[in-house]
Amino acid sequence: MQSLRFPWSLTHIARMPHPDISRVADEFLAAGGETGKQGGAMARRHTLATYRLVIRLLTEMQLQGVVALARLVDQDYLGGNALVALLAEAGRLRPKALESSDCLLDRPITIRAMARSFHRPYETMRRALHRLSELGLVDLGEDGVVLGRGVVEKPEIRAYLSQMHDIMVTFLEDLFVFARLPFPETPRFDPAMANHRQSLITLAALDLHLLSVEGMQGIFSDWTGLLLAAAITAGNIRHVTYHPQLAFTYAAADSIPPMALRRPVLFKTLCDTLPLCPTTAWRRITVMKMLGSIRTIDGGLILDSKWLGHPMLIANACERIERMHAIINRMVQSGVALDAIGDLYIRGRVDPIDL
Repeated sequence: MQSLRFPWSLTHIARMPHPDISRVADEFLAAGGETGKQGGAMARRHTLATYRLVIRLLTEMQLQGVVALARLVDQDYLGGNALVALLAEAGRLRPKALESSDCLLDRPITIRAMARSFHRPYETMRRALHRLSELGLVDLGEDGVVLGRGVVEKPEIRAYLSQMHDIMVTFLEDLFVFARLPFPETPRFDPAMANHRQSLITLAALDLHLLSVEGMQGIFSDWTGLLLAAAITAGNIRHVTYHPQLAFTYAAADSIPPMALRRPVLFKTLCDTLPLCPTTAWRRITVMKMLGSIRTIDGGLILDSKWLGHPMLIANACERIERMHAIINRMVQSGVALDAIGDLYIRGRVDPIDL
């Protein structure tokens, strides 16, 4: 097995002071050990040792994707997620489908199946898909929904897919260059797949976007709460996320950045940046304050430490990190080499969203 090299210690994971975090860590490690594979146990220890660092970077990446998608679908988050799901499904069936509409397979997905996937009522899902149809992005019929004819060639779709590609490359650079995570093993693959490298990277970006939606549905009852919590957390500790020393000081699951290091995020900034209805967002913020998840400090919003150490959130995020690695590994095994990540960009590195 490839050795793991990173600038922090695994040993302090066993000395977690927070009983809930310690219990979640023990359960997570035990679940990995059931397979009887030393590599699986080591990978799970690595997940705990890098937990907060990786989650911070993943959150930044997924927020970038949300903002890029909002521009495409007029801030209709449900419809946008449905569009991403259709694009990702097309890319999984044929990588060429993200390059040319001629390669799309005509396999409709029923509205009911789409509603189940996003845990939304049938009628709510139908209305969202109808709006996508009016935008010319999907074809909605009696047997279900498919991507619209020529949709991949639409300038706005091409711009979105290119943006998601570079968001993904930025994330890969953050993980494997800045955070110095071990590179996935690069197997021998079909040289012809290298011709679809951009599509494979874009597909991974779409899958990571869907991972954020699916993975957090058990924590939040609505996407407004998900977006607010993610954006407030990112804004509170961004100067930690990209700091060459602090990023690693607060990398492990038990290393919660103290309140003194967190910077408030203005509610106006959230509304200006994210696809949110201000009235709905403010109502959600009010509820989160009542629950003690958010504090108001110096006129801005800060996520409380109790939330960052919540055992359900940690367990959920550990599973998302494992699935994130699986998505990246699948991309690499399909034909994307990471030996020169900086050469993979189409236009260049994507800056974090303004918070």
